[in-house]
Amino acid sequence: MPLVKVNLLEGRSAAEKEAIGAAVQAALVENLGVPDEDLYQIFNELSSDNFRHTDGYLGLTYTRQLLIIEITFLVGRSDDVKKALLADINRNLVTAGVVSPDDVFVTITEIGLANISFGRGLAQRARATPEGTDS
Repeated sequence: MPLVKVNLLEGRSAAEKEAIGAAVQAALVENLGVPDEDLYQIFNELSSDNFRHTDGYLGLTYTRQLLIIEITFLVGRSDDVKKALLADINRNLVTAGVVSPDDVFVTITEIGLANISFGRGLAQRARATPEGTDS
């Protein structure tokens, strides 16, 4: 179920965006155990007027390649799992050659089971009945 939003400066190629998405998805599959086909990604390509950030923070140096990645998933993962996820996302993106290690800014938001509907207006994960049923 993880929902991934990738905010980036406009101008990246389709191949780069595909590599970014694949790198993040691989880390989610590895660390959270989500199925490969459980894919929800939104790419927000922004003009320089609408994508502003400091040049650096906490000893990091940001460039025009900065990715601000927002990940939302269901509550319940340990801090160790989340730290491993952050490390693997960074490693995967750097290995894919789409960004430097400093240019990966990630936030994680955890939501309760009743805080999401996958459709039909139902909070499927909060229901006591089998998924996909209406009763």
